[in-house]
Amino acid sequence: MSAEIGGILQRLKAAGERLASLPPETPIPECMRRIGEEALQLLGLERGATAVLFCYDPEQRALDPASRVAVGEIEGFIGPDWPRPDGMAARALARRRRVLSWEEPDTPIHPAKQAAGARVVGCWPLLTAAGPIGVLYLSYQEERPFAESELSALEVFTRMAAALLQRAQAIERLRQRLLRATQELNELRRMDHLFSARADPQEILEAILRIALELTGARFGTLRLVDRQRRRLVLGALIGRPLLSNIAPELELDETSIVGWVAVHRRSLRIGDLHTSPWASIYRPWLAGYEIRSELAVPLIGAGGEVEGVLNLESPEPGAFTEGDQQLLEMLAARAVIALQEMRLLRGMQEITGQLLHSSQEALFARAVALACELIQVPDGAIWLIPPTGSPTLAFATHPAMAGTAGLAEAVSRSRRPLAFETGGWALAVPMMEPGGTVRGVFVVHSSRPRAFTERDQRLLIILANHAALAVQLAEHVRALQAARERQAITEAFAAVGDIAANLLHRLNNHIGLIPVRLEGLQEKRPDLFQDPYLASVVQEIESRARAALDAVREAMVYLRPMAPRPIPILPCLELALRDLRIPPGIRLETVGLEDLPPVMAGEPQLALVFFNLLENAIEALGESGWIRVEGIPGPNEVILTVRDNGPGIPLELQDRIFELDFSTKRSSKKLGFGLWWVKMLVQRFGGDIWVESAPGQGTAFHMRLPRATGSSEDYLPPPSSRPQGP
Repeated sequence: MSAEIGGILQRLKAAGERLASLPPETPIPECMRRIGEEALQLLGLERGATAVLFCYDPEQRALDPASRVAVGEIEGFIGPDWPRPDGMAARALARRRRVLSWEEPDTPIHPAKQAAGARVVGCWPLLTAAGPIGVLYLSYQEERPFAESELSALEVFTRMAAALLQRAQAIERLRQRLLRATQELNELRRMDHLFSARADPQEILEAILRIALELTGARFGTLRLVDRQRRRLVLGALIGRPLLSNIAPELELDETSIVGWVAVHRRSLRIGDLHTSPWASIYRPWLAGYEIRSELAVPLIGAGGEVEGVLNLESPEPGAFTEGDQQLLEMLAARAVIALQEMRLLRGMQEITGQLLHSSQEALFARAVALACELIQVPDGAIWLIPPTGSPTLAFATHPAMAGTAGLAEAVSRSRRPLAFETGGWALAVPMMEPGGTVRGVFVVHSSRPRAFTERDQRLLIILANHAALAVQLAEHVRALQAARERQAITEAFAAVGDIAANLLHRLNNHIGLIPVRLEGLQEKRPDLFQDPYLASVVQEIESRARAALDAVREAMVYLRPMAPRPIPILPCLELALRDLRIPPGIRLETVGLEDLPPVMAGEPQLALVFFNLLENAIEALGESGWIRVEGIPGPNEVILTVRDNGPGIPLELQDRIFELDFSTKRSSKKLGFGLWWVKMLVQRFGGDIWVESAPGQGTAFHMRLPRATGSSEDYLPPPSSRPQGP
């Protein structure tokens, strides 16, 4: 007896060593086959014995018939000997111990095993600390129960077998995960390639859905996009045949459908059985001839947490989708959101680019801000422009409250980098950079709800900001071209007017100049007529007025004759303009930075007339008290001059019209009477430009950009003593 036990122990030790020596990558069926072989050798059964193993499926909580492996006399037998719900395997797993046919005669041997010749059968559960792994059947064609020593050895052996099978299953799961991850990576790369190679939105949506079906093994699927204005879920793509001819192209954005439920709650939903409550009441079948049992739906969440759409998969099999499928679909949904944003961005940029030459700057800004708000999912946005001098100016805003982001715009313009602030809400601002590195403005988006802006949001806003900067630059080029054309037209017009003026002056001189001559002749021939004091005073007045008329015409012609700009010092022209101005005692005039300014290319009397007009306008706006400041800032190629006051300001609705020829807020009787139109014409003749900055109640500033003189002004002569007259 001891010899028999010793032999069993030796065989048990050898079996354990052989099983332990199996490579970790040994497939599960091979491990099961080796376990069966070692079990038969352990018992010394060479003929009439069979070992059958099944793996346990924890998700189904049952043995997997497809995992069956048989070893022994009837190896290869594929009869229907699958475990029965009330059979030996079910009892062994429930009791967590062996079940022997000779000990429990009330448990009949499986009919298929009896048909194969089995007379005694034992079933051992393969257990680990994590739960059951499988079962081992041992059957013998003779009426010979196993000895106690054999049963004890089998208890030890099954524990070793369970550990081996657990290791093999764990490695197989890792291998399957690696295989799936590799497949997912390849499909995601293929999806990225599709995104970059295809611009058709419909084709991209179908590609996303097709990849989702391939990776999850689903049979049918849809991708619906949210239409926020109509609160509908619009069908973007679907895969699966045959389809109902009346499939709903749109669904309500509410909880009356599973897809709508996912969109409303903004979270994924994995349903193993659609026949269960509450899903059975809201599921809407859309496939002809198929009963759908499983559904997996995930929302497409945009940057601001808003739902962009829903990706939905369906299967006729219960429990068809796993947690891994859900995670994969959520990852695909995130990629889909990025693809949709990139498509919208591309279409928006193409639209903006196509409108650069045809739309106004404000219209381009409005489109860029609307696109940014849509893609980043914020309610408001604004564009600030950075002038050469002064503070940022608000060029466009979706809401008046965006004026409160002025401090943020100024901080971004100084730092030249994107900044995120919590200022009356959550804001992201980026600089509008030209290719040369000049900051032309600041692009701001704002949300009143808590919002963390991502790096992708920042990159997207930078792209739109650069397009906005391009619009600013192009608008300036267009304005420069228009100004050049206007200057050319003005030059030609002034040349023509100068010729006409010279001819007119000659004719006036011939006619009006004859009046004093005739009066002198009359006085010589008829001195008696001038004895009358009244008649003498009238004749003297006629003569003086005729001479004054000739002087006035000659003086006005100075501004109409062709002008060749030359280096002109600025301060003497201002002093010349001040000689004819009456400044009330309550108005303080200041100059800042004018003494060291370089000369500019201009005409001397014309520049004095420009100062005269601007200062006269400021005095009339101030009334009897206030201040006027004339400032100058030199640049490498230009000089910026500013005439600023603290008056009531100019209404916004009038600022675009103040430089028009036929516009005036007052009727002047002085000289030419063309107002700011005349100022603009003169500045353009210099090769510069002028613009206004004003806000009601905050004063007015007229900025002039004049070309800086490249030569020296040492030979410049002081201006004559003649005084410029206001128009």
